Amino acid sequence: MSEREIKLMLRIRQGDSRAFEELYQLYRGPLATFFHRLCRNQARVDDLLQEVFLRLWKAAPRYEPSAKFSTYLFRIAHNLWINDSRKKRESTGDQIDRPKEMPPDHSLETRETQKLIESALDRLPEGEKECIILSHYNGLKYREISEIMEIPVGTVKSR
Repeated sequence: MSEREIKLMLRIRQGDSRAFEELYQLYRGPLATFFHRLCRNQARVDDLLQEVFLRLWKAAPRYEPSAKFSTYLFRIAHNLWINDSRKKRESTGDQIDRPKEMPPDHSLETRETQKLIESALDRLPEGEKECIILSHYNGLKYREISEIMEIPVGTVKSR
C-alpha cells in the first residue's frame, strides 16, 4: 500500500484534492483510533484529526518520499499530540483530560474489559502509552514507532 500512498502524496504535492480525499479516507480511521486511545474525547479527536490533515496538505509541496508514508503521517500526528498536550497542560495546569466515553454497542463484558484496559493505559507515562497504542491498535512495527517518536528501537521494545 505504501507505493500507492506515495503516488497519492506526489499528486497532492501538485494540488490534486481528489488524491488528498483518498488519503484522508485511508487514514482517517487509523488516526482517529490513535487519538481516541490517547484522550477518549471525541471533540478533541476531531480537532486533532482535522489539524493533522491540514498540516499534511500544507506540507505536501515539501514532501519527499524518504520513509514509509504511514510513518511520515503518524510522525505528524505524534508531534501534534505532544504539542497539543503540552499546551493543554500549560493552560489548565492539569494532566491531559481523560473522559471515560464508551461505545454504546459493546456488550457489558466487553465494556468492562475495555474500562480495565483504558484504566491501565491511563496509568502509563505518555511515551509508554503512545508506544502501545501505535503498536497494538495501529499495527505499526517497532522500527516505524522508533522513527515516529524519534527514540531508539530498544526503547520502543522496552516500553
